[in-house]
Amino acid sequence: METAPRPEIKLVSQDDRIFAGSNYPKPFAFNKEVAHVFDDMVRRSIPLYVDVVRATADWVQHFYKPQTAIIDIGCSTGTTTHHVAHTLQKPAHFLAVDLSASMIEKAREKLADLPPRHQVTLLCQDIRETTLPRASVVIINYTLQFLPVADRLSLLSRIHEALVPGGIVLISEKVRSATTAFHELTTVIYERFKEEQGYSRTEIERKKEALDQVLIPFTEQEHRQNLTLAGFTAIDTLMKWNNFTTLIAQKEPKA
Repeated sequence: METAPRPEIKLVSQDDRIFAGSNYPKPFAFNKEVAHVFDDMVRRSIPLYVDVVRATADWVQHFYKPQTAIIDIGCSTGTTTHHVAHTLQKPAHFLAVDLSASMIEKAREKLADLPPRHQVTLLCQDIRETTLPRASVVIINYTLQFLPVADRLSLLSRIHEALVPGGIVLISEKVRSATTAFHELTTVIYERFKEEQGYSRTEIERKKEALDQVLIPFTEQEHRQNLTLAGFTAIDTLMKWNNFTTLIAQKEPKA
């Protein structure tokens, strides 16, 4: 039997030249300016970004249960929801949540071609104030790192509560190395990666300063500890590139 071709990942935005201008450094924010270039920004700033989106769709196909939701927390411009929806043949309800009105506007445009078998709810809201529906899959990619440290375990606990038995959460994050030497080396390698994507040293340094105290990374071990404390019984590393990782955790299935 032939395998159906994968749908393309929809990345549509202006070129990211934000940090080449004179408006920064200032604290990074997911405003209209960033939303207009976000797809190009993540493609060039996050190693394995496209691979993570594809892997997410693969795992959703296996773990999605009918009559439950697929929740995309920090959905940004809707790229992951869009790809999962175009990959998943079973009808599903998607809840895509983001705090940025500009991101939700872009997501609404991107998700306009969603297959009619699916339903999607776009919600511009702080996830800490969002009621989570019964779900079999929760996606939280590159979002925990922007939440206050004190709120991260609480959110994971609420996700665990919302998941049906056997449901999964997929978490992608920039992570901090456990040792200083490793952290310094991964930073050097990561900045070289961004240079290879066409960013100048000025852009890299300005963005780093803008993200200081805005993006606060955990170590992978800290993520695993919080997932365990939240109640997850199976935790694994799905993908890793130096200081970026994707974890998957499962709520214990029914006996």
